[in-house]
Amino acid sequence: MIKLLLLLTLSLTIIRCSAQKGTQLNMQLNELTQLFVGEFDNFAQNYKEKEDKATEIHEHIHSIFYPISIPWLGSHVVYVLQYLDGDSSKIYRQRIYNFVPDAVEKAVRLDIYTLKTDSLYYYAHLQPNKLANLSSNDIQSTAGCAVYWVKQGADYIGYMKPQACNFVSKRSGKKINITDSLKLNGKELWIRDEAADEQGNYVFGNKQKIAHKLKRCTYYKGWLLLQKAGLDNEYHTNRNLTWHDQGQRQKLYTDDNKPTKYEIELATVTYSSGLEVLKLGLYEVGISKAIAYTWASPGSNNIGINMRWLQAGLTKVQ
Repeated sequence: MIKLLLLLTLSLTIIRCSAQKGTQLNMQLNELTQLFVGEFDNFAQNYKEKEDKATEIHEHIHSIFYPISIPWLGSHVVYVLQYLDGDSSKIYRQRIYNFVPDAVEKAVRLDIYTLKTDSLYYYAHLQPNKLANLSSNDIQSTAGCAVYWVKQGADYIGYMKPQACNFVSKRSGKKINITDSLKLNGKELWIRDEAADEQGNYVFGNKQKIAHKLKRCTYYKGWLLLQKAGLDNEYHTNRNLTWHDQGQRQKLYTDDNKPTKYEIELATVTYSSGLEVLKLGLYEVGISKAIAYTWASPGSNNIGINMRWLQAGLTKVQ
């Protein structure tokens, strides 16, 4: 009888522990997908490496993560689009992410899907109807390339299983192994993609093993005024504009929608002295040195510039 009671108690304890772990994993699933939603950019990293004349400069990448509804795939699905150099036309990656709890790995598993016809779905998060009829025939995944996420303090750490994700290069005919190391929290997303052949020879990735360090974008809305030639109190007006604070630029247009030679950049930057500021700069298109700029504390609610002939005012989107 005592043995039976002990076995029953042990069984109930195991069931309770399993239930608690399952609940905890589901809580982490919800938290992780919420942290993913938004836009991230490594403008600050790219800017500082150029300023410091670093031997290896990371590409400037912008990443968009937007929750979407594909019930047949899962309940935590995210649309992903990434582009280069602050130019939204330079798309280099588009994905569908599906997050699920993985009790065996004791982690949240991210299954990654590619779209078989990429160009049909560019910026689909702005046009949800594009994804409404998406079927299993429109996407594909590569076995072994799942990313597993575990919580460590305030961070989620992402990893791939060793030697699990690979492909055969069409150019060399060699098997290429891919590894992915990531970190995500409320402020940043770090991505370190690497690839090597079976002999361990470098294929791609940062040779110093430094991650792309993307910061979460904060958005500002605002307006621009540009004085009309020869008229003291008349201005071309640009209203209802939106910037993010990671190096986005907005061109100034005339009232008849013709582009001028000026653009305004909003960027959170860290100077070599270690000072971090929110910078609003006026540039001539194609010239890297600012004509003029002003600054405020990072995350400030308002920032503006007034040069008489040009004026701008921006307010943080809460």
